[in-house]
Amino acid sequence: MTKGERAPLWLIAMGIPIGFASSLCGIGGGLFAGSLLHFALGLDLKRSTATALVLVFATTCASTVTEVLRADSALDPTLVTGLLVGVLVGAQLGFVFSERVPERALRLIFVVVLFYSAARILSSGGAGAGDGAAFGSDTSRALFAGLVGLGGGFAAPVLGVGGGLVMVPGLFLGLGDVSFDTARACSLAAGALASLRSLYLKHRARRVQWNAGLPLGLGALVGAAVGVVSLGHFDGLIEIGRTLLGIILVVVGVRFALSLTKRARG
Repeated sequence: MTKGERAPLWLIAMGIPIGFASSLCGIGGGLFAGSLLHFALGLDLKRSTATALVLVFATTCASTVTEVLRADSALDPTLVTGLLVGVLVGAQLGFVFSERVPERALRLIFVVVLFYSAARILSSGGAGAGDGAAFGSDTSRALFAGLVGLGGGFAAPVLGVGGGLVMVPGLFLGLGDVSFDTARACSLAAGALASLRSLYLKHRARRVQWNAGLPLGLGALVGAAVGVVSLGHFDGLIEIGRTLLGIILVVVGVRFALSLTKRARG
């Protein structure tokens, strides 16, 4: 698909379930969108990950705004502040890395991250707190969140994601008093800044194909908002979304691994 070509309307329809599922699990949905753009539309991997950031920004923004409006919002201001500081630094470092790493190495990174993320998500509990250390002061919690945000920000431009694949497990498993729901909400809030910064850098480098990204983002806006609203009405929805996410990550990881093997043979 070229820059001047009109994007197919089914991209809007695909953005809705991606945004819905991603909002339940605390990620931007960039891995799904990037894979879709790469395999279905034939964009090269660096361009597809950059374009996927449009959907990620839409998902994280819609999720966060809807979360703020919820009566039982799971946002933790201390954790969000720490994450935001970390992602600003991490996104810049990740952009420099992503522009210099060869595409084959980027494919390998994709495979490793997909399988690792699937294992962590499927093995973690759904709504209860993780097994990490419980920090007493807000300062120590914010500092820890800053380190987690640094990792999430770094992953954003490299993989075309919002950083939730790093931040959700980092908060949930690293802090013993943080529930999966809180980790999800805080990750999405920080992911909005991480994806915006990464999208700006990728746009400046002329990697973003807007005619494909905007339809996906439009669908994700709707799907993400519906997903967050649904959390307050359906018990066990987070657990379902978490399990589904893990399964999808495995499937996408296998697809990338097979493509990596075929290229090596070629």
